[in-house]
Amino acid sequence: MSVAAQDQPPVEGSSRPGGFGRSAGIGLFVFLVVITATLMVLSVPAGIYAVFSDRLSQTVHWTSPGHPYFWIGPAFEVLSSVTVSAGSWFLVLTGVYCFFMVISLRQKTGPLAAVRASFKQGIASLFSSPFLAFIIGTGFLSFTAFLIDNVVTSTGTGIGGPVGDPLSILVGFTTAPLVEEFGFRVVLIGLVALALSLGRPWRDAFGALWRPSKALEGAAVGSATTLILWGATAFSAFTFGACHVVCGTTWDIGKFPEAAFGGLVLGVLYVKYGFHVAVLVHWGIDYFGSAFAFFGQAAYGVDWTSSSNEFVGQLVVDVDMVLVFGLACFLVVVYLLVRRLAARKNAGVTGEFDKGLLRGGQAST
Repeated sequence: MSVAAQDQPPVEGSSRPGGFGRSAGIGLFVFLVVITATLMVLSVPAGIYAVFSDRLSQTVHWTSPGHPYFWIGPAFEVLSSVTVSAGSWFLVLTGVYCFFMVISLRQKTGPLAAVRASFKQGIASLFSSPFLAFIIGTGFLSFTAFLIDNVVTSTGTGIGGPVGDPLSILVGFTTAPLVEEFGFRVVLIGLVALALSLGRPWRDAFGALWRPSKALEGAAVGSATTLILWGATAFSAFTFGACHVVCGTTWDIGKFPEAAFGGLVLGVLYVKYGFHVAVLVHWGIDYFGSAFAFFGQAAYGVDWTSSSNEFVGQLVVDVDMVLVFGLACFLVVVYLLVRRLAARKNAGVTGEFDKGLLRGGQAST
């Protein structure tokens, strides 16, 4: 797997040496990335303890049997005929996410190389690393979800939320990233990319299922191929938001704006970086965003839904992902978008910049 040189995102400041202020700012942001990544790693054993402690639930046990489910498109949930225990399913899924992290770490542009490049070329270079894109994407989406939900609730519109047995909910939060990214991204975007790639070598065509931006290679900016692929991404986002409300869930109509925006961000990450990065960001929102709350209930009896008496580990994650790292990610993304739009305007909306905007940060398989 590699990141092609021509696919690098445009960076601010080009190759001009940055001043002390910029270097200090990038250094602080990288420090926050390290802190957040460390918390993510710690959330894995925290979740394992919560599932296997026998203290999270009085009604469901980690040996309780169940049937894994899959989404085949936005409206088709399929139950597997295979019966597995809740604990076994949780461990299998956790292993998949850890494997995806290893993949993102081992791609040609690793996090250390991206960090070194950022001090020379600007903070946008961080996005050349799929692993860093996963960490930053999780922070950005956490903050924007918080922002959108607060705007929605200020209008008096209900959002709802998960209810039921805590162990079942934790396993559900662990299941959703892989299952939903397959059903809403691979089926609704990846298959479109595969169809657009027919006629190419089979390896490239099927590679578009993993990273749909492969279908854009060689296509002119603004071409029908580009419009169709990004149209599929927008449709995936809309159906993702709608399904949170109408597919028999416990979410209310107020969940739609946040879920649809989240689906759009996940779709863009899937197109540009690949299936594994979209799944990991989804995992960061669903699992990492609440794992320490479940640990707090299992280990110390602190109700995982409590906001007034929140477990300290979950409080740290909430503060980090909203007020500290999440806010920083939001500001970085907004800053880079403004820079890109300004560069696009100054360039007269011509070729090479648009290619970078649409395809920057791709990781080929």
